[in-house]
Amino acid sequence: MSHGLVGRYASVLVDGAWRVSLAGWFARLVRSSAQIGAVLLVAARAGDFAIAGVAAGAVVIGAAIGGPLWSRAADRRGQQRVLPWTIVSMILAGAALIAAVDLGAPVPVLLLAALALGASSADAGSFVRARWMHRLTSASHRHTALSLESVLDEFSFVIGPPVVTIVAGAIAPELGLAIGVLASVGGCLGLLAERSSIPRPSPTVSAAGRAASWLPLSVLALLPAHVGIGLMFGSVDLTAVGIADDLGATWVAGALLAVFAVGSVTAGLVVGAIGDRGTALARLAVAGLVFAALVPWFAVLPTASGFAVASLLGGLATTPVLIAASTIIESTTDRAGVTLALTWPTVALSLGVTIGSWLAGSAIDAGDPFGATGLPLASAALVAVTLLVNAAVRSRGARTLADAS
Repeated sequence: MSHGLVGRYASVLVDGAWRVSLAGWFARLVRSSAQIGAVLLVAARAGDFAIAGVAAGAVVIGAAIGGPLWSRAADRRGQQRVLPWTIVSMILAGAALIAAVDLGAPVPVLLLAALALGASSADAGSFVRARWMHRLTSASHRHTALSLESVLDEFSFVIGPPVVTIVAGAIAPELGLAIGVLASVGGCLGLLAERSSIPRPSPTVSAAGRAASWLPLSVLALLPAHVGIGLMFGSVDLTAVGIADDLGATWVAGALLAVFAVGSVTAGLVVGAIGDRGTALARLAVAGLVFAALVPWFAVLPTASGFAVASLLGGLATTPVLIAASTIIESTTDRAGVTLALTWPTVALSLGVTIGSWLAGSAIDAGDPFGATGLPLASAALVAVTLLVNAAVRSRGARTLADAS
């Protein structure tokens, strides 16, 4: 099986494709690290955790606004014209936030700079996925490539925040924020250098696609599942920190989140190698059922060791959902708008994480580190219902079209 798994990924990482994927991973890092970087910088220099939290929220909001706009521009104008602008804007916005904090600028100015930092970063994951769609003609190979990108998404959140935290604490909080920005700048430069993989821009779309070119219904219908996964992410992150604080051992939080990442990455690699069996809709339904079966264990194992087991199960259940949803989106979206279409799940995930973190933080502040473990129940229900309804409706629609023809 290991030979088959390695061979499957090797079959798509040829002719320089690995360079595109690697550059895309570095380009993602500002999105995974800017939030914690802003918190550490503002808290260290301004001494106000409340403002630090609001600044982190401003980064998320900025990314939710800017991501679709950058992706829309990439579809219409081409990545080779968009990437230089995002590179320059990231550098300027990062420098502006550091200057605003260090110079003691008024809070509105600081928050505006944080918002600009979030908005300056393009959704590099969708840029790379669009390149895979351009490059690969085989649906099986596209499935493997999308699986790989989902794994790399996970790795960016596993590696980015800890590195920023370590650098901020050991050297300076300004450098912690800057290292995420500079890593993404380097990744974007790498993507810019790989010109042969850039999809041809589509300045116009078909008349049928114009009305829904911003957010196609086929994409919108899947977004509640991504919000649900974000709810789980937010609650798991905060609960891990709460458990670590309760035990008086800060390393426990990192260990618990690492267990989740191990499950998620393992599932992604395996699904990428063998998970294209059956129809895409069947895989979507199965992913929803598995998520509903594994994620609720967070609520029934209210101990640190139980949370570790639930984290592993939650990780195993999450990436297959993201892969199945990405496959549906790429197969049902007009190529003229595929970058934008693949950006919306990230926006929905960010929304879910923000809500989940807020609810989890409120529950944990009440004194119970496991007070937020009910949120994964809501997440499981939302994800499962969304995916099963999507699978049923889309299957019925496909049968209707087949009967009509």
